This record gives sequence, structure tokens and C-alpha cells, in this order.
Amino acid sequence: MQSSDNTAQSRKSLGENIQMKPTKFLILIGLIAIIIAGIFVFNPPGLKNIKKQIAGNNSYFAETPLESQYDSLCKMENETGIFFPGKGVKYAKLTKNNFWKKSEIVNRKELTELLEFLNDSASYQWGELGTPEIHYYLTYFDQNDNCIGLTTIDLKGMAYSYPMIARMKWGMLKEMKLIDKLITE
Repeated sequence: MQSSDNTAQSRKSLGENIQMKPTKFLILIGLIAIIIAGIFVFNPPGLKNIKKQIAGNNSYFAETPLESQYDSLCKMENETGIFFPGKGVKYAKLTKNNFWKKSEIVNRKELTELLEFLNDSASYQWGELGTPEIHYYLTYFDQNDNCIGLTTIDLKGMAYSYPMIARMKWGMLKEMKLIDKLITE
């Protein structure tokens, strides 16, 4: 008699499990859908899209300078008042290039320092690392909130900026002190 009670109880448990499985399955599907939607909604635009925006908001794009052309290109940029990322930068966002892509606004004092640093030919040396691993990037915006510039940063010393100017040589920084300070604050 006891074995038939156990069998009935097992069947009852099995029936409850079968009924609960569709509910658990629907909850799991719902959670996955919410996570995927969150990634697309809260994720900032990719670097390719940022570059397309910048191209639409800028008219000067220097070719990567050769050492033989460097002096004449820098002279032309200085005489015509060309600076990265252009005039009228209202603010910049620093974004950590990880899964969550958390962004924060760079304060005005640090932004001024950073732009002076990036526009100074003495901040760069001739050379590059090859393919950089982008750890951080900065996006620059004008008074109308149009994206007008991008700097990608590899912690080994590469800072590729778009649109590039001749003063940036090939993007290899001489030192990372200012960049490290900006990132860690």
C-alpha cells in the first residue's frame, strides 16, 4: 500500500513539474529579451557610427603625414587655424571600451588641458604600435551636440584622433601622464 502511495505522489510531483516548466521557460525567455533590449537601448553608438557622424560635421581631414611633408602641413594648419577636433568644443565624453561602455563627461579644465596636449606636436613621437587595443575613447561635441571628433586610446601610448591633423604625426604619444590622470579621476 505504501508503494502505491509513493507512486501516486511521484506522479503528482511529476505533473506539477511539467506544469511549472512552461512558466519557468517563459520567465527565462522574458529575462533574456529584457537583457538584450537593454544592451541595444543603453549601448552608445559604435566607433564606425561615430566616425560617420564626425565626417558629416567636419570639412578638414589631413592625410597621415610623412616626415618629409610634416613641416609644410603643420605650417599650413597653423596659418589657417586648424586644430583638433575643430573650434567650438562644448564638451567631451570619456567612454571605457568594455562591455558596458560607461561614459562620463570630462570637466572643462581637463578638456582644455587634453585638447592643448593633443594639438601640440611635441606630445607625439614618430612611430606607432601597429594595431592598437582600444581601452578608452573620447568623443567631442559642439554647441549643437553634434559629434565633431574622436580620440581612441591604447594604454601603451597610442592615441588615434579623428579627424587627424598633421601635428599628431602617427599618433604615438611621448608620455601618458595626462591621459592616465584623466582616466583615473
